Amino acid sequence: MARSVSYQVVQRPDGHFDIAVTLAGGRTHYREGLATRADVDRALDLLRDLMASCGAPLIEEPPLREAAE
Repeated sequence: MARSVSYQVVQRPDGHFDIAVTLAGGRTHYREGLATRADVDRALDLLRDLMASCGAPLIEEPPLREAAE
């Protein structure tokens, strides 16, 4: 049985986006420096297709909360 894969989209201070993908074993991989939200959507579509071919569901993790001041 395939395990799930989770991801988070992170907006950087410079306006670009990163995608952090965490595999079931805990290892995290990054796709960094995507210029637009459309680029993020295309990268996630490809990731969804890849995970579907492996039978692994792709789950969006909630964004991290910033530390309280």
